[in-house]
Amino acid sequence: MIAAGGGIGGGGVLVPIYILVMGFSPKHAIPLANITVFGGAVANTLLNVKKRHPLADRPLVDWDLILVMEPLTIAGALIGAFLNKLLPEALLVVSLVALLSFTAYTTLKKAIRMYKAETRAMLAERGSARVREDGTKESELTRMAREQEEEKQEEEEEDSRENGAAAAAKDKEEDDDLSLFSSATDLKNKEQLQQILEEERHVKMGNVQVLLLLFVVILFINMMKGGGALKSPLGIRCGSTSFWIANGAMLGWILLISFFARSYLVRKHEIKEAVGFPYVEGDIKWDSRATIVYPVICAAAGFFAGMFGVGGGIVKGPLMLAMGVHPKVSSASSACMILFTSFTATTSFVVFGLLDMDYAAVCMTVGFVATLVGQIGLFYLMEKFQRNSYIAFSIGGIVLLSAFLMTIQSLISMADSGGPKPPTGICTGKQ
Repeated sequence: MIAAGGGIGGGGVLVPIYILVMGFSPKHAIPLANITVFGGAVANTLLNVKKRHPLADRPLVDWDLILVMEPLTIAGALIGAFLNKLLPEALLVVSLVALLSFTAYTTLKKAIRMYKAETRAMLAERGSARVREDGTKESELTRMAREQEEEKQEEEEEDSRENGAAAAAKDKEEDDDLSLFSSATDLKNKEQLQQILEEERHVKMGNVQVLLLLFVVILFINMMKGGGALKSPLGIRCGSTSFWIANGAMLGWILLISFFARSYLVRKHEIKEAVGFPYVEGDIKWDSRATIVYPVICAAAGFFAGMFGVGGGIVKGPLMLAMGVHPKVSSASSACMILFTSFTATTSFVVFGLLDMDYAAVCMTVGFVATLVGQIGLFYLMEKFQRNSYIAFSIGGIVLLSAFLMTIQSLISMADSGGPKPPTGICTGKQ
């Protein structure tokens, strides 16, 4: 429920609970956590898909953000699912705990900064005493002096604008020919800008269709190749040459979609810059650098999703906040990405025979209902108290709790087994 508001799934909390409380082995707890995360992602997406951006007339879910980040996230999830069966359990857990601890620290630090900024803004709106950066309040005399200084600056700016207007009028008289050409260009840019703004108002179905195509092809290849407890309809044996060719084909398809997404968004960014698109706080400018750096980081997030059953959001949520994405947009977009990532990882666990179908439906239902309640509750509190920082606190709190529970779970597991468990093979089925 707490993770729901941040759109991060909560797999890092679910895995230790399934192991310590429910008594599942780590190899089966991770797939069950993944399908629980998937149920939560379904609920989150259903709630967010009709919401609007808080600062612009467009959907809350940023489909450009998803298009450029999700393909390589899925690639990372597929690789992570393989390594889940190959790497020693101790190495997996220690690496995850270290990552989550650092992520929790940075996210909570940002949440505190956001909370303080919101407090200052709320006090200013209510006419309360001004709050300085160090948290102290200024005296009445200081406030009056500051207001007089601000009024003086406004008068100077007004004079500057009047002088600028006069100079502009003179320049206009001298450049009539250039003005005619500029007017025609401005009119064309204005029409193109209006077209872009109209497109931004609606869900970008082209992006959704590309993502669905990406997902369907990956799912089809994944099921056709088989592996572990699931036999291939085409007779492909796990570990054979055909098996690895099929996996290579999946990764190749993902890279092709990633290249298409990058080209599309870079071209779109150039057009927006040319027509003067009005970016708002939290918008990402998808230039040639951003479309490489952020997807690569998302590939690492997907890697952890497949390897630990954490849905990817536990890494991508803090990542998007660090990128400067608006908290509400981050939460909604992360939940949509988790929908793709967790389902892809879950199908891989089914193929490998690790998902306990006796509990799968129950876990998915629990994830759906808990997320529904948590999402509605958190957004009610955010609207009531005007605090977007609650999302950041939700993300940071869940990440920190995940690190704590994973540490306890790993210590207990090693104590019970007399040491770290050896890895299994890729083609080992359900035990």
